[in-house]
Amino acid sequence: MKLEIIRYTSANLDGDFYGELIDASNLFNIPESTIFKDLLDIVIKNNNCCHVYGLLTEYQNHAPETWEKLNYSLTEDEIEVLGKAKQKYKMSISKLAFIGFILFWELLIYSYKIRLKMNTAKDYSCSYITIKEKFKKLIPYFMKRLNIIKKE
Repeated sequence: MKLEIIRYTSANLDGDFYGELIDASNLFNIPESTIFKDLLDIVIKNNNCCHVYGLLTEYQNHAPETWEKLNYSLTEDEIEVLGKAKQKYKMSISKLAFIGFILFWELLIYSYKIRLKMNTAKDYSCSYITIKEKFKKLIPYFMKRLNIIKKE
């Protein structure tokens, strides 16, 4: 049996994004770090680009008091996958997760509800809709930058 080595790291996240992670974590009883990694997984699996040029920092409020720190752990396999994604897209893991939040959050919440058989769970998307509206003008930009493939 192979001993799995786990490394610990952190990501600086937009305060609104972090708040939604906490709310989803409490609702579904899933650790914030797992939800964060699930978002990254969705972004990595649903893009079709080879390289992203330029900086994708448009979403960040550059006032550090609005950032929150999320600690999470990674296995060696996850480190390899995320390291390749970071190099491929030339952007930080927190930026990739934020793009996942804006583009795929509703899908992730829906999948949790189905998987956990929580169809009667409260309507969770209320505050998310407000946040998404704030970044609405960037959605086509995010999709173009990562060449996201929308699947029906």
